[in-house]
Amino acid sequence: MKNFLLLLCLSCFVLVSCKDDDNDVINLKKVTIQLAYPQNAGVTPTSGVVVKMISSTSAYEAKSDASGKAIFTVPTGVYEITATEARTVNFNSYLYNGLQSGLVVADNWIEANTVQLQLNESKSSQVIIKELFVGGTPKDDGSGSFGNDKYIILYNNSLVDADLKDVCIAIAAPYNAQATNNFYGADGKLLYEAENWIPATNGFWYFTQSTILKPGKQLVVALNNAVNNTLTYSKSINFDNSEYYCTYDIESYPNVATYASPVASIPTSHYLKAERYGTANAWPISSSSPATFLFKVEGTTPAAFAANAALTHTLNAAKTSKKVPVEWILDGVEMHLLNNVNNKKRLTSKVDAGYVYHENTQGYSVYRNVDKTATEAVAENAGKLVYNYSLGTTNLGTGGSTDASGVDAEASIKNGAKVIYFDSNNASNDFHLRSKASLRTN
Repeated sequence: MKNFLLLLCLSCFVLVSCKDDDNDVINLKKVTIQLAYPQNAGVTPTSGVVVKMISSTSAYEAKSDASGKAIFTVPTGVYEITATEARTVNFNSYLYNGLQSGLVVADNWIEANTVQLQLNESKSSQVIIKELFVGGTPKDDGSGSFGNDKYIILYNNSLVDADLKDVCIAIAAPYNAQATNNFYGADGKLLYEAENWIPATNGFWYFTQSTILKPGKQLVVALNNAVNNTLTYSKSINFDNSEYYCTYDIESYPNVATYASPVASIPTSHYLKAERYGTANAWPISSSSPATFLFKVEGTTPAAFAANAALTHTLNAAKTSKKVPVEWILDGVEMHLLNNVNNKKRLTSKVDAGYVYHENTQGYSVYRNVDKTATEAVAENAGKLVYNYSLGTTNLGTGGSTDASGVDAEASIKNGAKVIYFDSNNASNDFHLRSKASLRTN
C-alpha cells in the first residue's frame, strides 16, 4: 500500500512538472506584418487582406488594417509569411502576392519591430474569351457545312465579380487573316501600332445593362441564329437556353438569313445591341480567321464612341472602323487559316502577340488552354480535375494543336472544379484548335 501511494505521488509530481514545463515552452510574441506594395503600382494599402503565418505545426491568420498592417500573437518558432490580394481596375485583374520564408520568432524577439512583406504585382484580364466557334458544322447529308451557328464564350478568370455592362465585342480588319491587308505600311508595320489603337471594323456589339459574371463562370453569346439549330443540322448548336445571350439587333443588322428571331427562352434583356457604321447588313465576322477582341469604353458610352467622327478610320466604305485605344481592350484572340502562307497579323503585340491556326467547316473551335499550376492550386479542386484531354487536333499535322496541360476543362467543370485559364496575351500559348466545339452535343 505504501509503495502504491509513493508511486501515485511520483506520478502527480511528474504530471505537474510536465505542465509547468509546457507553460515555460509556450512563449507568445507579438508580430507585426506590414504589406509593402510595388512602388510603381500606384496602390495604397487597404484593410481586410488576409495574411498568414505558417510554421511546421501551426497556421495563424490576421487581417490587415487600413495602413496595411496585420498583427499576430504567436508562439516562438520559424514561420513562412504569405498574403494574396486581388484588385480590379477597368476590367483588369491585379494580383498582389507576397511570400517570405524563414522568419525566426525567438525568445529575444523585439515586438516593436515591423516585418515588411514585399508584394509583387501581376496583371491579367478579368474577363477573357474562353472559346470562339465561327467555322460552322458539317451538314448531315455531307453536302457542305452550316455556318450560322457561331458563338463566343466569355469567362471570368479572376477572383471577383465582373459587370459586363458596356463591354463590347469587335473584329479587326481585314476580316480574314489571309486577305490583302492595307493597314501595313512600306516599313512592314501596322500603321496603328505606333498610335496605340486597334480598328473595330464595320460595327460592334455590346451589353446594354448590368450583367454580373461571377468568378469562374461563363457566359455564352450566340453570334448568329440564336435558335435550336440541331433540329435542322444534328451537329450544330442548340441555343435554346434561358441563360444564353445573343447578338440580335435587326434594325442595325437586318439580314434575317443570318439572324433568325431568337428562341423564346432567351429573354429580350439578353439581346446585345449593335453599333453599325459600315455597309454590311450582317456583322461580318470571318468563318475562317477572324481577329476578335473585347473592349470597354472609358469616359463615354458605346453609342457616343461609335458616333465620334474623330475616331473613324476608313479604308473604303465597307471597311470603316473605329479607333479603339489599346488601353480599353480586355482580351483578344487572332486566328490564322491553317496552311495558308498569306496570313498576316492584325492585333498588335499588346493585345495578342501570337495567333492560333483554325480550320473551318469541321465543327472545330478555338479554345483557351488551362493554367494547370493555378488550377491545381485551388484547394477545392482536389479530386475534381479530369486529365488526359483528348480533343486536340495534333492529328492535323502542322498547325494542329492541343492543350499541353492535359486537363480536360469541360469535364473538370462538370465535376465541380473551378478552372483557371492561361492568359499571357499570346494566342500561340493561350489557345488551341479543339476538334469539337464545347457546346456541340453530337
